[in-house]
Amino acid sequence: MICDGFVVCRDNLDEQNCTVTNSTVYTCTQYNSEDNIVVPILNHTRCSVFDLENIRDRVFPYCREYLDQTNCSDTQRIGGYCMINGYVSSVSKYVVCHNYDHHLEANVELCDDNLQNDCISTFTNCILHKHKMCDGNDDCYDNSDEVDDMCNTKSKIARFACVRKFNPNHGYISLPLSWVMDGTFDCMEGEDENSTLWRVCPGEFKKVLLPGDKCQDVYRCPAGDRLNVQFANLCDGVESCGNGAENDVCRIARDFPVIEKVSSFDGSLRDVCRVVKNGNSTSCEVKDFNKPWGGSYVLGVITRKQLILPTTKTKCSHLFGENYLFLSCMDLCLEGEITCPLDSYSNILPYDACPGQYPNRTYTMVNNSFLTFFEFDNGSYHQEIYRCNNSRCVEFKQVCDLTNDCGDMSDEMECKNHMICEDSLRSTKHQFISLSQKCDGIYDCFDLSDECNESCGKEILETWAVKIICWSLGILAMLLNLLSIFRGLATLKECETKTMMTSKSLMILIAFGDLHIGIYLAVLSVYDAIIFGEDFCKNQADWLAGPECMILGIVSTLGSQISLFTMTILSIIRMRGLTQLSLHEPVNKISTLVTFIQGLIIYMSSLFIAAAPLVPALEDYFVQGMYYDHTYSVFIGFPNKDKHIKVLRAYYGQNITDKAVNISDKMSWKEIGDKVDGMFSQDFGTLARSPVHFYGNDGVCLFKYFVRTDDARRSRQPLETVDFNGDPIVWAILALNFCCFIVITFCYIVITYKTKASSERSGQQDNLDRQRNERAIQSMITVIIATDFLCWVPFIIICALHNLEYVDASSWYAPFAMTVLPLNSVINPLVYDRKIFLSALGSLSKLKSYLERSVRRSLAVIVEYFNSDSAPEQEIQMNDLGITRKGASDGNGIDGGAENANESVDSSGNEINNNTVNEAL
Repeated sequence: MICDGFVVCRDNLDEQNCTVTNSTVYTCTQYNSEDNIVVPILNHTRCSVFDLENIRDRVFPYCREYLDQTNCSDTQRIGGYCMINGYVSSVSKYVVCHNYDHHLEANVELCDDNLQNDCISTFTNCILHKHKMCDGNDDCYDNSDEVDDMCNTKSKIARFACVRKFNPNHGYISLPLSWVMDGTFDCMEGEDENSTLWRVCPGEFKKVLLPGDKCQDVYRCPAGDRLNVQFANLCDGVESCGNGAENDVCRIARDFPVIEKVSSFDGSLRDVCRVVKNGNSTSCEVKDFNKPWGGSYVLGVITRKQLILPTTKTKCSHLFGENYLFLSCMDLCLEGEITCPLDSYSNILPYDACPGQYPNRTYTMVNNSFLTFFEFDNGSYHQEIYRCNNSRCVEFKQVCDLTNDCGDMSDEMECKNHMICEDSLRSTKHQFISLSQKCDGIYDCFDLSDECNESCGKEILETWAVKIICWSLGILAMLLNLLSIFRGLATLKECETKTMMTSKSLMILIAFGDLHIGIYLAVLSVYDAIIFGEDFCKNQADWLAGPECMILGIVSTLGSQISLFTMTILSIIRMRGLTQLSLHEPVNKISTLVTFIQGLIIYMSSLFIAAAPLVPALEDYFVQGMYYDHTYSVFIGFPNKDKHIKVLRAYYGQNITDKAVNISDKMSWKEIGDKVDGMFSQDFGTLARSPVHFYGNDGVCLFKYFVRTDDARRSRQPLETVDFNGDPIVWAILALNFCCFIVITFCYIVITYKTKASSERSGQQDNLDRQRNERAIQSMITVIIATDFLCWVPFIIICALHNLEYVDASSWYAPFAMTVLPLNSVINPLVYDRKIFLSALGSLSKLKSYLERSVRRSLAVIVEYFNSDSAPEQEIQMNDLGITRKGASDGNGIDGGAENANESVDSSGNEINNNTVNEAL
């Protein structure tokens, strides 16, 4: 009303000094003037209160341009400071966050950088200037201005604090790092944009570092608006990109369980039984759902929901959201520890709950005890509202859904349908996974705690029996085959014929191959018992994708194939040696070269089979997944091609700016890697990842003979395409090994037949020495065929049945491969080298004799002890046996007993003869 041409004050003061002259410094267009009258800005008009929302008694500003709301003469009305027309000026608190004037239908922009309108709406719709955020004062009713995510990363160092322009009365306050070096001057002295005070990462997305931090790449939001998500906030359940561009990708990449929604009929009838039945014959009935605190009527209208529920209790630990809440609150859960999330007193919904949310409220009394509200939406009243501990409210469908929707985790902490990853317990953001994801063989926690816990922790070698067998076979295979190699090399020069030299060389090569198996078993046992031990479970990801497991896989496959191929060639040569006497030629350079080439071919063929799956050019055929650095927070475990393609389609399907992106089912790993790199900034190096090599299918790092379409490395999601990669190779190797066994068996049958026929033709079938030699040869052949048969044929049959999906033998693979297949590596040097066999037999005979003597001596002492009837009353120790009894030695007792165990004398002087001890034995 000042300077509007109408006298309001009796002394006419409201219309004085209203004329603009040459000496008038500040002028503006009067706000409510139809003629655009220019009036002077007076001190008493500056920063005056105005109210444009009161329809009956509006109070208008003085200036249409709001210039009267600057340079306040009353310091109590100052809201902040900014640059206006190049000069520092104060701004009225009444114009802060008043960014649009509906009466003028125009934006209100006073500051040169429009800083007075840089305001934030918290998750509970509390609107305030951003400089009021994270200042230690509760400016919002629910403290939401102090628990926002931006408050978690503040410049904690004192010299990085400043006086905020629009919060000047609070002095020096630390800044959220997101405000620093962002082009907006938030500090009075501009400290936040002073490049000499801050370490800023270069690249596409600037990031300010605190002392001790390092530069990292970020996740690119695919919407094309240069938004990004720091790795610490990626996949935390809070959508940072908008339009689901973050959460949709994370949900697919990390196998979040599919949460079944409750079907609704006519807005009130909810079908919970459909999810519970899941094809079963569970009967259902309709019941009313009443909240624990009551409240079912609004203005006489019934608001309670009707639910279709099972008639009997059901298992609730695999349900989420509304399904879990409804069943638990209706006492229909089998698990006794499950309680209704609404039972706590904090979930009573008073009239003033959920500040800033649910504007369409209708209030009603509940049981004449307290006032509550209902939301009116789509023509009906509803109150499916859960009240968080921080006063925020969420819908029923957001409760117990594995996502921290409240922000303080109160919507998940009382639920019994999840487990919390151990490493996230130390942070303010827990990682929830469903109970069905625990111990299912697929990683869901970055620390692997879902697979490494008291229920399902594992080691490389699972049982003590396997550990002992692995150690024993490894040590024996190394010792016996090293001895066989040294003996073979020492006697190789003594070979006079080509056949003898070839046979001896191949026997050395067999021992060399079996030595690989011994080394593999011994090294694996060392990693299992000494290097990893019980810590293997949490380190298995690095082991399965690492070089150590790959090398061990090559060594084991190389050794087994060398041994098998060489035994096959040796069998053929021995068979031909009996049928073609022309092969008995003296050793010469050509025969030596031919023998060397044979061995080289065997070695290179075996090496090709062992190393081919690791050739980078063949990675699309053999690589079964990728292992990513945990820093990147998207992929966990070993995602395969199918998982990658789904993730890339979810990500690039959001990118409306790149129409050339084509995500095909036939993409190579190289193409997939390039597209994954495009999801992140690449300012500080490429995305750290390593392929899960062919031998990384299990902790024992063996050739992957077991391949199924439901391989453990696959995702839980239904497969869109059936991937048979690896099956033809496995079938080919199995067929090759089986053919080798058939050839070995055939050759030794022929050898047996020819030997017997030769003996009959020579007329020496009655020669005892000849008969003994023939029996020895037949015994050796029987052992060779039997061990090959027992080791390989059952394994090949099980592999075939597994790959054809008649049986699931996944759990058999490691124990069988570690205890049965390596037996050949111990038996071969005994069978092919008679002297080693006789030495081993002699050692066993000595061991047997020693054990018999020890047992006889022990039994003699025991018999003497229990036959004694006059032992003195003194306690003596039977040192040999660890037996204690009371008595004193009288010369006939233990101390003075007979030296010979076969002629011991009891305390009565009776002789204990050999028969007594033998009967005891």
